[in-house]
Amino acid sequence: MIVKAYFYPLFVAALGSVWASGAAAAGLKVKTLAGVPSTLVEQLKINRHTVVMIWTTYCGVCKRDYPVLSAFHNAHVGRDAEVLGVSLDGYAELAAVQAFVAKGAFSFPTVIAEAEDMAQGFEKATGEKFTGTPTYLVFDQHRALVGARSGDITRDALETYLRNQSRPQ
Repeated sequence: MIVKAYFYPLFVAALGSVWASGAAAAGLKVKTLAGVPSTLVEQLKINRHTVVMIWTTYCGVCKRDYPVLSAFHNAHVGRDAEVLGVSLDGYAELAAVQAFVAKGAFSFPTVIAEAEDMAQGFEKATGEKFTGTPTYLVFDQHRALVGARSGDITRDALETYLRNQSRPQ
């Protein structure tokens, strides 16, 4: 099933045009930073849009994007949107990811996943090959996957998307 929603050109240009069923994303396995098994969709809040940033501790582009995503998260958390990070450093590197997050590089919550599992889940959910970090998944307020993009992203594109979701369709 292809999710059809009303998207504005700036958002489409920024996020790309990969649209797929949110149901396929439900099986993406993650663990919390406390080591508790979960799924990506279980980590999403109902009634809030969620931008998922897939990152690694060694990704240079990710480090440049942290302030952008943190500012967006801080401006919207608890209201209409939030950011959730997914580290692909793998479960064996949980302590290293915990230490990295503790340094305060970003302000949004994060979970951890195995890169191979995420790549397979990404392909199943989007129909596209996973190309690396950073990669962004955008879920609507009903936890349906509505967009995916590899590479950096701008806050303006995220804000435009969010503003346009409140307009009549």
